[in-house]
Amino acid sequence: MLLLRRNKLLRRLTLSQFIELLGAAFFNIALLVYASQTSNPKLATTVVVIANTLPTILQIGLGYIADKTHDKLRLMILTRIIQAILYSILTILFGLTTNDWLLFSFIIFINVASDLLSGLTSLAALPIIKHIVPSQDLLAARSLQVSVMSLVNVIGQVIGVTLLTFLDNNFLYFSLFNALLFLISGIVLIVSRLQFNQKLKVTSHQNATSTLPEARFWVSMQINRRIIQSNKKLLHILFLFTLLNLLVGSIDGLISLTLLKYPSIYIKNYGFSLSIVNTMLAIGLVSGSFFTNDFLKRIKLNMLIIILLLFLTLLSLNLVLSPSIYVIVMSFFGIGYTLGKISPRVSTYVMTSVTEKQLGQIAGFMNTLVTLSVPLGQLIFLTIANSVSLNSAWISMVVPSMLLILYTLSYKAA
Repeated sequence: MLLLRRNKLLRRLTLSQFIELLGAAFFNIALLVYASQTSNPKLATTVVVIANTLPTILQIGLGYIADKTHDKLRLMILTRIIQAILYSILTILFGLTTNDWLLFSFIIFINVASDLLSGLTSLAALPIIKHIVPSQDLLAARSLQVSVMSLVNVIGQVIGVTLLTFLDNNFLYFSLFNALLFLISGIVLIVSRLQFNQKLKVTSHQNATSTLPEARFWVSMQINRRIIQSNKKLLHILFLFTLLNLLVGSIDGLISLTLLKYPSIYIKNYGFSLSIVNTMLAIGLVSGSFFTNDFLKRIKLNMLIIILLLFLTLLSLNLVLSPSIYVIVMSFFGIGYTLGKISPRVSTYVMTSVTEKQLGQIAGFMNTLVTLSVPLGQLIFLTIANSVSLNSAWISMVVPSMLLILYTLSYKAA
C-alpha cells in the first residue's frame, strides 16, 4: 500500500486494471447465469466454460502483438474503449433480440473478444510497470497486482451475482453497466497519459541499447525458445511453476468428491463445508500476495515451492489416513498463502531477466502453459479417482509432490 501512495502512475494503472478486471469478472458470472436460462442449459454452460479458457490459451499470440506494439499505453486505452463499445453493442442486442440462442452466440463472441483484449492489455502492461516502478520495488508491485487480481476473482463474481439479482436479471442494464466500467477504466489512463508518456520516454531512452530486431511470429517463437533454453534458472522456474499449477489446480475437483465421501466431517453441510474450503484458498492467495513484509519475505523461491508441496502432501496424507475438515481448511489456506508468494516472484523474475521486446511473448507462453496444465491435472487425477479410488488419487498427488521436493532440493542454482 505504501508503494501505491508513493507511486502515482502505478496507482492509476492498478486502479484501471482493477476496474477492467471487475468488469470481466462481472460478465463471466452473468454469462453463466444467462446460459442457465437457455433452452439447453447444459450445452450452453459447456460452451461458456470452453470459451472462457480460449483467451488464455492464445496468450502466446497476444504476447507477440503486445511486444510489437510500440505505444503500449495507447494500446491499453484503445482496447478499453473497444471493450466499452462491444458491451454497448451487446446492450442494443439485448433490446432487439428475443431468440436466446442467437443472442447467446453474440454474447459468447463479444465476451471472448473482450477477454482477448484484456489478455492483450495485461501483457502490454508488464513493460510499462517495468518503466514506472524502480527495480527494487518490482516484487512489491507485482505482489500488489496479484493480490488485486485474486481479490477481484473472490469478490467480483459475488458482487456481479448480487447486482444481477438487484436488477432482476435484466441483462440489458447489466451489459450497459459493464460498458461504463470499461469506459471508466480507459478514462483513468487517459487522464494520466501525459505523465505516463513522459516517464516512458525517459526510461525508454535509458534502455535504448537493449533493442532486438523485428521478427515474424514463428521466428520470434524460435528466439523465445532459445532464450528460455539458454536461461537455466528460467527453465527451472517454468518447469516447477507449471507442475505446481498442475497439482494445485487438481485439488478443487478432488476435494469436491472427497467431501461427498465423508459427511461426518462436515461443518453444517456439504455446500457450506466446500465453500469454506475454497474461500480459505482464495483468502490465502490474496493474503500471501498482499502481505509482502511477513516472515516469508527472506525465504528463497525454491524453499517457498517446497513449503507449498509440503502443505499439498499434508492435505493428501490427511485425506488418506484420517480426514479432518480443520486440517483441510488449514492446508488450503497454506497452499493459497504460499502460492500468493510464489506467483509474484516468478513474474518479477521474468520481468527482470527478459528483454522488454520479448517480455509479452514469454509471459504469454508461461500463462498458456500454466493454463493448459490445470485441465490436464484435473483429467489425470479425476480419472484415477473415478476409475480406481479417491485414496489412489490422493496418493498419486503425494508421489509427484515428493519427487518435486527432491528435485528442488537438488537444484543448486536458484
